Amino acid sequence: MRLKSVLVAAVLAVTLVPGAATAAADERPCAGAPAARVATGAVFNDPAGGDPTAVVRQICSLVKQAPRGSRIRIAHFVISGQAGLDFATELVAAHRRGVDVQVVLDGWQVANPAVQSLREALGTDESRPSWLHVCSRLSPEGNTAACIGTKGNHNKFYLFSRTGGQSEVVVQSSANFTDLNSVSYWNNAATFAGNTRLYRSYNAYFEDLAAERATGDYAHVTRTGMRGGSVTAYFHPFAERDPIVEFLAVAGCRTPTTIRIGMSEWDVYRIGIAERLAELAGRGCRVDIVHGLLDDEVRAVLESQPNITLRALDGGAAGRIHSKYLLLEGDYGADRHARWVLTGSPNFNQTSLRRNDEAMIKTNVGSLYDQYEANFATMWNAAADAP
Repeated sequence: MRLKSVLVAAVLAVTLVPGAATAAADERPCAGAPAARVATGAVFNDPAGGDPTAVVRQICSLVKQAPRGSRIRIAHFVISGQAGLDFATELVAAHRRGVDVQVVLDGWQVANPAVQSLREALGTDESRPSWLHVCSRLSPEGNTAACIGTKGNHNKFYLFSRTGGQSEVVVQSSANFTDLNSVSYWNNAATFAGNTRLYRSYNAYFEDLAAERATGDYAHVTRTGMRGGSVTAYFHPFAERDPIVEFLAVAGCRTPTTIRIGMSEWDVYRIGIAERLAELAGRGCRVDIVHGLLDDEVRAVLESQPNITLRALDGGAAGRIHSKYLLLEGDYGADRHARWVLTGSPNFNQTSLRRNDEAMIKTNVGSLYDQYEANFATMWNAAADAP
């Protein structure tokens, strides 16, 4: 029987230099976000360790450093609560100092003060340099509204033409700007600086969102090389393909191989992912999973193999996982020592794959893998201690 699905309220919600001061959840981390050197890398919320606002500080730092004459583009699901209002304040301040600020939002929860402040300051005239666009394709369920797909604009990405002395900066996050995302949710944000092809592909997707170029099979994929490896961007919805299943199809177990997954939501529609993981585990691969909402059928497949270990972070003192990433270390294609990160806004569910506006990154940049592996270890230990 499928685990009862729960809508995790409106609160589904470049790297800071290591050692930057942390901020408690009630200290308005946007206001205190320090300027920082911008570089390719990642940051992570760690509610169990007392730092639930790293992603907030990351994004706000980049907004603060965007110079006059530059442009910020944001595609987002929810901006709400005090965290959202603080973020909106920074965006409005950037607009007033001469930065072009353009925002595409899902149609859900757009009557709140944070969005109202953006609407009043930026306006909605898309012929002007700054504007707010609210997706109008109301879902059949009557709550969310997509720009391209049929359910919602679940994106969480940020594009900076210039910030912190760098050009063409892309940030792909799993976090919304909501109070709960800034208090008790595990999230991540990956930054890519100076990758022109990646930046242009995200820009093109953003423009299609704003123009509401509706299709059930957007399925754009862009691959580019960069210092330290490669990066591929996937833009949803996909009508037929499943990029995660395709990725795992190339994985093997000829050398010691470990797959680590941190996933907020996983439903039975994506059971093919679990079946492939079980197959790999049966061939000797190791699979470790930290999960939130997990359908019973998926759990049954995963628990059928002793090489797969599950731990939950679904609330309580240790927080709730809201990240959506997969790590592979070991046998992949012709590479017996591969290290891959897949991360973005899509959950392992039907909605994210087939109906939502979403974006995901696949990269083998080694420094990023190291950061994600360390974060997974932190979540894994927190999940072990969770009640």
